[in-house]
Amino acid sequence: MTAEPAEPRGARRRWRLPVAAAVGLVLVAGAVFYLGGGYDRWQDGRSLAGLCHGSVDTAEVEDLLGVDRARGKDAKVPEGLAACSVDNAGNPGNGFLDVRIDRSRERADGALHRLGRDRPNLSTTMVMPLGHGRRGVLDLQGRIGATAVVALDCPAPNSPGLLVTVGAVPANGKDVLDDPARRARFARVAARAADGAARVWGCTAPSGPEITEVPADSRYVKVADGAATGTCAGLSGTTNESAADPDALIEDCFLYAGQDAPRFRLGAYYPPFADVLPAVADYPVTGPAGAKDDVAWATATCPGGATALFTVATVFDGNHTAAPDPALEKDALRTFAARSAQRHGCSAPQLP
Repeated sequence: MTAEPAEPRGARRRWRLPVAAAVGLVLVAGAVFYLGGGYDRWQDGRSLAGLCHGSVDTAEVEDLLGVDRARGKDAKVPEGLAACSVDNAGNPGNGFLDVRIDRSRERADGALHRLGRDRPNLSTTMVMPLGHGRRGVLDLQGRIGATAVVALDCPAPNSPGLLVTVGAVPANGKDVLDDPARRARFARVAARAADGAARVWGCTAPSGPEITEVPADSRYVKVADGAATGTCAGLSGTTNESAADPDALIEDCFLYAGQDAPRFRLGAYYPPFADVLPAVADYPVTGPAGAKDDVAWATATCPGGATALFTVATVFDGNHTAAPDPALEKDALRTFAARSAQRHGCSAPQLP
């Protein structure tokens, strides 16, 4: 049998050259992709997909945090149903977002801690409604970060509903809520996380227009006597107030004595917070109404048989705690509680 002639040496060389060139181009392209940051961004994209069981939309997170790259991760052992975070990939720890999804009754105390309600006498923490039909609030954390809490109803039998808590701290100390556009962006991120959680766990999220604006930061805005139109409407004296909204989970009003600093803090707490606030704030609440240890409270029955809690307490102004005035406190609580309960469709409050 005659052997086939060997391939000419020159032909073999001509065949190998194009293959080597192609391999070289692939290697060069890969190096360019890697060194140019393409691989990092690919990893970023993978990490952001499916956060908190796919409930978190990260479309605006980089703009919210003021970072060029963001990377996400899920908590390995979340305390609630799910927990995840988004960090500054270029400088970890300098700018982050975190999301927690919990059953309402199980972790309402954790949400109150995040909202600063374990320090109820501070005059620097005030919620504002999320608005747009959302059962939620935004709360400022100093002048840097912010927290949003959104409640969801779940139609499953005996379901306590969900609480979605979202926190954000931008990179390089940029303010979250002092800028109206960033404030609205944060609200959209929180609302979309709630919508995603509703989809994943079979709950109800309100339908409506995209959030384009939320109420202004009014923590340090004094409202003259008789000029309040929001949560402090009807009260005498100078106040700090936020916009009034029937879907707000919490409402705040600060009442001044003179013009220097708030003297009393009035708060309205709706489900799921009314039952757990006394323990979180260390308030001596017993029974439907009363007064003790510089705190007075009232309650009302709301749709579905749930209870709302209304409180008034003295405020620490940075140097000392204001002197109590039981008569003034109870009078302010009466007006505040009645208006808030009516706004939320609840019964007339039982008063101290």
